[in-house]
Amino acid sequence: MAPRIIAVCGATGTQGGAVVRHLSKNSDFHIRALTRNPTGDAAKKLASLPNVTVVKADLSDAETLNSAFDGAEAVYAMTNYYDPKVQEHPWEEACQGKLMADVAKKTGVRLFIWSTVPSAYQRTDGEIFTRLVENKTAVSDHLAKIDLPHVNLHLGFYFDNWVNFGSIARDDDGVVSVTQPVLNGDTKIGMIYLERDLGPTVEALLNNYKTDPSIVGGEFYCVGGLYSTNDCVDAIKKVLHKDARFVKAETSGLTELDVMYRYYNKWGLYQEVQLPQPKLVSWGVKFGGIEDFVASSVQPYLETLGLNSISYRGY
Repeated sequence: MAPRIIAVCGATGTQGGAVVRHLSKNSDFHIRALTRNPTGDAAKKLASLPNVTVVKADLSDAETLNSAFDGAEAVYAMTNYYDPKVQEHPWEEACQGKLMADVAKKTGVRLFIWSTVPSAYQRTDGEIFTRLVENKTAVSDHLAKIDLPHVNLHLGFYFDNWVNFGSIARDDDGVVSVTQPVLNGDTKIGMIYLERDLGPTVEALLNNYKTDPSIVGGEFYCVGGLYSTNDCVDAIKKVLHKDARFVKAETSGLTELDVMYRYYNKWGLYQEVQLPQPKLVSWGVKFGGIEDFVASSVQPYLETLGLNSISYRGY
């Protein structure tokens, strides 16, 4: 039987890379890893994985997307707020998402998995608006209008970002600091150990959408539970037996992101959802908690640091 072709957008990024790395272990799939730079180091690492072909594609270019999606059974679609092209145009994420959806419809994709988050504007009755969130909601609305078989896959805050953005440090006094912009230390929101849990969640959707009618057109939550930055600090103390502290940065350096974090402080995120989602758990997805993240990601990361603090780069 021919392998099932799955196109993964943003393959060299945090989300797409996690999906590619996990699905590559299953020979039932052949992964098209989409990237604008197939000759870069990150793309070369993906190309070395089994069952993976790196494909050049631009999320703003219909022609390249058409080639990348043609013959694919499913697409994992996401946009990157930090992309310079997105930063230049306030609605570029929505434009990219709608274009991907239209091309998927045209090429006969059977399942379009859209990485998204709930609308802040709707949750707050119009009090909060940030394009970082609302761009994604606009794409979800478009998916319903064009009748493309899809899933809205809601993601939580990534534990992984505390390592990926250099916000965990060993300071001069030997204390481990966890720096988080704008969010209060005790603000609990839906969070996810992305590298560990996103791939299995996507695989579960791919393996069940043909037989479970709740999937197509449904809302799913790749969110392990409600956690705070203080929970990360406490996990470092408990798991690694190291003194640790929370450090609040006044800004992330990006206005829209600061607005989103202030929104989380007041309104939270995913408090109304049972976490982890029972349906995903029933399919065998085992979500990692914050202590798992500390043991398997923070500990080796700290081992790479010297005694001096590292510079917080912001995110």
